[in-house]
Amino acid sequence: MNIADIALFKGLSNVDLAKVLGRLERRTLRADEMLFRAGDPGDGMYIVLRGRIALYVETDEGARRALTVLREGDMLGEMALLTGEPRSATAVAAAETELFEIGEETFRQLIEEHAMLSAYFIRLLSGRLTQTNARLTETREAETARIRHQAARWPAGVAEAMFAAAALPFADKPLLERAAGLASFDAALAADAELRAMIRQDPARPARVAVMPAVRAVLTELYVERHGHGARARLTHEAARYYAAEGDLAAAAAVLSDGGAWAELLALLEGGPAWGASGAAAQPREEAAAALEAAPGPPPARGRAGAAVRRRPEAALVLPSDLPPDLPPDLPLADLLARCPDERLFERPGLFAAYLDDCLARGREEGYVRFEAALETASARFDPAQTADLYAWGAEWCRRAERPHKALEYMRLAEAVAGTEPESAEQSLRTARDKLRDEQNRRLVEQAGALLGRGRLPLLVSLALALSGLLYFHFADPFPGLTRQGMDFIGIGLAAVVMWIVRAVPDYLVALFMAMLWVAGGVVQPSIALSGFASPSWLYMLFILALGAAITKSGLLYRFSLLALKLFPASYRGQFWGIVASGALLNPLIPSSSAKVGLGVPIARTLSEAMGFADRSRGMAGLSLTAMVFYGFTAPFVLTGSYTNVMALGMAGGTAGVSWFQWLIYALPAFLVFGGAMAVYMAWTFRRREPGRPIRTEVLDDQLKLIGRWTRSERVTAAAALGSIALLILQPLHGLDYAWVMLLGFAALVMFGVLDGQTLKAGIDWPFLLFIGVAFSFAEVAEKVGVVHALSDTLGARMAAFSGSPTLFLVSVVLLSFLVTLVVRDDAAVILLVVSTAGLAAQAGIHPWVLVFVILLSTDPFFFAYQSPTYLTAYYSAEGRSFTHRQGQLTALGYGLAVLLLTVACVPYWRWLGLIGGGG
Repeated sequence: MNIADIALFKGLSNVDLAKVLGRLERRTLRADEMLFRAGDPGDGMYIVLRGRIALYVETDEGARRALTVLREGDMLGEMALLTGEPRSATAVAAAETELFEIGEETFRQLIEEHAMLSAYFIRLLSGRLTQTNARLTETREAETARIRHQAARWPAGVAEAMFAAAALPFADKPLLERAAGLASFDAALAADAELRAMIRQDPARPARVAVMPAVRAVLTELYVERHGHGARARLTHEAARYYAAEGDLAAAAAVLSDGGAWAELLALLEGGPAWGASGAAAQPREEAAAALEAAPGPPPARGRAGAAVRRRPEAALVLPSDLPPDLPPDLPLADLLARCPDERLFERPGLFAAYLDDCLARGREEGYVRFEAALETASARFDPAQTADLYAWGAEWCRRAERPHKALEYMRLAEAVAGTEPESAEQSLRTARDKLRDEQNRRLVEQAGALLGRGRLPLLVSLALALSGLLYFHFADPFPGLTRQGMDFIGIGLAAVVMWIVRAVPDYLVALFMAMLWVAGGVVQPSIALSGFASPSWLYMLFILALGAAITKSGLLYRFSLLALKLFPASYRGQFWGIVASGALLNPLIPSSSAKVGLGVPIARTLSEAMGFADRSRGMAGLSLTAMVFYGFTAPFVLTGSYTNVMALGMAGGTAGVSWFQWLIYALPAFLVFGGAMAVYMAWTFRRREPGRPIRTEVLDDQLKLIGRWTRSERVTAAAALGSIALLILQPLHGLDYAWVMLLGFAALVMFGVLDGQTLKAGIDWPFLLFIGVAFSFAEVAEKVGVVHALSDTLGARMAAFSGSPTLFLVSVVLLSFLVTLVVRDDAAVILLVVSTAGLAAQAGIHPWVLVFVILLSTDPFFFAYQSPTYLTAYYSAEGRSFTHRQGQLTALGYGLAVLLLTVACVPYWRWLGLIGGGG
């Protein structure tokens, strides 16, 4: 049996199914082997893949009484897991059986990550509770025997009338008389006091009666025993026709809902009076609504003021084929369709919309649950306009529930899919969801990385400091070696640094204001202030971000990761080296450290769960942090590993003459030192891990099968990525600048339809491109106003001891970078360090690439969590459950030592290549 055939996982995408499969454990039982015994803790549930499981209860005498036999696709143990109760039955394999086992922790994670699974279990639990209540009534054996004994004494016509009344939620006396061939139901009641005690009459409608709930179950059983289930279904249908012919559509709907006649109920709700007998006049709306409200049984749901409500909410869904105008306006669809199967309801968008509106008006939470379940398969059921309306409804629900962030998310998803073609709607939604997930992680990263926290006070303090710096450097006498423009440049730069430290304003906005002040303050001309946007390096950033968006969209990295892991042994050690290798192989394919750790850490977590490691255990932390290091922190070793690589090299003036292949050759020994040191350190740090079970190779095989064959999008994306890298390697032969090489890859993706307008808008980090454009200008402006020369002279005099030895100079740069990132982080730290040390490096005979490479490695430490956006992304990509900050700090210590080690070890190699001159 395939996982896609299991009812629990219906609606999940192939990629989601593959990820779920990696968390499930297969278990095989021999015939007559016990799975669990009644009274055992309910710490897991099972799904039968093949074979049979027999369920038993044991009597007080120790004898077994068979309950049922479960077969392929059936589920067991879920109620004990949901309720926390001990096992209520004993499960034994009736033949050789294979099962999926879902442990308590895995179950909790699946429920949190997939709303439709939560909805499935809510419906399952509701159904089981209903069945339990019915069984409790049935187990009152004495009461049941009394009712049966009394029914046996009734005249045939009276018995048939009572049985028919019990089979319906309520019934009019003429209907019962016609169904039972009884002359007068009132006469039968008058003659038998016990019979009257079983009946509840509607004071507003003397002709309407209902059987008391305690009696109804027994009499319904007797009816089915005499006539069968088919007869009950026919009675339900005939009663509904009777009420429809009478014009009481509300009563007809209630009867059909109670009997589970969903096809007829949906036809009635969609067809209105036309569903009933031809020519029957409909009751006035008010009368029909009153009929349902006055009917015996549970009262209709009520609004806040206590009156029955049926209003269109502010954000009511507007879908075609809505409710007919002749139906009662206060029809309680939330009650009538509460048990209707999702498959039937979702096939009728207009009716589903009306049901959701009624749930929203009545404050019924199950409407939101079913809404989330519908979203899981929206692209297969609804057209883009209907899907957009669904998201708009969810936004209104969340707004009323005071969940503004979720409401905003749904509105953005509604905008993403509205107006798109059906064939591209699913892709638009997936892209929008990915972007929202990335934005959420980015918000968490920014909040955790804000040195002074968020709020009005840090903003006011930072603005005051920035303004003070601007005014001081504008009015103070120029320092030796600086012009008035140079002083203004430093003042503007320091103000920007203050704002970057506090992060109260987005980084890109600070950068744009900095460029504006350069021009407004007369520091440089606009053409120079914005020159970074005209550089080939900026175009390279654009094209490589587009390639990264295409790779992320295609799911290519997930497939590559599974293929790489499959090549290694299934043990902890084997998968450890698989993560190291796959991280190194995937590093050149996507230019974002955050995106790579966002992929690698969840994969490592899935592998850890498959081995049985608990959250934040040594085993899980070891694999997850190894994935973080080798997926995210190896970016500086390859030109295309991160867009920051080109930015930093461009600012140092070393872009010319450093090709992709040269970058690889320059960095290869450093990678070997770093990779070897970190692998040994990680293996030693987490050596005392818990014993884990080997990963079944079938799991990886099944995950790859679920993903399916290579799609056209994957093939084109892979060809574009590998082709671009091949052309970058061959750059010395063809002489084409790296920006134009990436343009060819970008053009191929656009021409083959992999990159469309929606992906370009949603998948590319445009604010970052704005920031980078100003960053490129920063270096040229600093050179133009003489700040670089003045910094070199000032710092050179104070660092003469270090400048004489390239080794000491580079080590001092590493340590300085570690210190700077305590205050300034990410790309802002790279900009400051490159600009301030580029001149000194040139004086020390160090090639710009060596300086940039060392700075790139040193400006992402994570001794403290807030220092590194890459670390925070890795932490939040697993919702903080894969490792603790303490375990992260131990890894950070090894990372810092590895960077220092490779810096010292590679100086002779770089000197041999001519990248370092002089002595020391």
